[in-house]
Amino acid sequence: MEFITDLDDLPKYLNKIEKIFNINSMTSEIIDADKIIDYYEESEVGYKFLHSPEGSIHMAINYDGVFNKNGYLEQAKKVDSIIKNNGIKHVLELGCGKGFNSKFLAEHNPNVTFTGVDLSPSHIKAAKDSTSQLNNIFFLNEDFQNLPFDTDSFELVFEVESICHALDMPKALSETFRVLKNNGTFILFDGFRKNNFNELPANLRLAAKLTEISMAWGKPLIIDDFINIAKDTGFGILDVSDISHAIMPNLKRLQVMARGFYKYPSLANVLKKILPAHLLKNSIAGVLMPITIKNGAQGYYLIEMKKR
Repeated sequence: MEFITDLDDLPKYLNKIEKIFNINSMTSEIIDADKIIDYYEESEVGYKFLHSPEGSIHMAINYDGVFNKNGYLEQAKKVDSIIKNNGIKHVLELGCGKGFNSKFLAEHNPNVTFTGVDLSPSHIKAAKDSTSQLNNIFFLNEDFQNLPFDTDSFELVFEVESICHALDMPKALSETFRVLKNNGTFILFDGFRKNNFNELPANLRLAAKLTEISMAWGKPLIIDDFINIAKDTGFGILDVSDISHAIMPNLKRLQVMARGFYKYPSLANVLKKILPAHLLKNSIAGVLMPITIKNGAQGYYLIEMKKR
């Protein structure tokens, strides 16, 4: 099936979405902690059977432009290189999900202690179950905007597509800053709006907002606004890299599946009555995100910063 990224195709797909979901109602939806938890719990089946049976709930990074499930490990491999190159001993993952990344890291760094926090009780249970044989990893059902750790506890904090759910970004960053040791590193892989977002065509901005709501993003930020909050918190910015091209192979795969949902609107409306709402709303992001990223509304970034 053809990969759709052309802005000219956007009105057609917005119309298809409107036949299934109420766009006006969606754009007025308020995301809170309960909705974030509901999103992941209701989307579990989709993530497991359509995305990654291995337990990843983030995008694969395929720099060569060809989807390969090994790309789900690219984020963890980047963190692993920082751990090994800097002699790090205590690592915290924000929004650890089912433990996919921290488990990989704990297995490859037996002398390093890893801690993961996540809002979802079911995620924490799955993470604990999958790492029961490891003695250097711990998971807690906590909010990364209110971390239960002493100041200066970790040399490295990382997150993979979780800080996009923050409801109070200054608080999330200040808590990360607090628990990091001096000269500690914070590594992020996440999505943000591009700097020219407010100047883009209205339907492209609408498509971006629908993707954000369908994935329960907290309060989406323009990338430079996020960086400025980080600087105001006290972080020194080492690198901001737009690696959107590297997730496009994964997005292509997801879009093909998502477009199938909209092929038969009558059937889709029946499914809407019997399947979890958040599970089905993932199809919105599946269809639209390749268009919003390709046309400069959103980007996927690798960001590295230091506590100075």
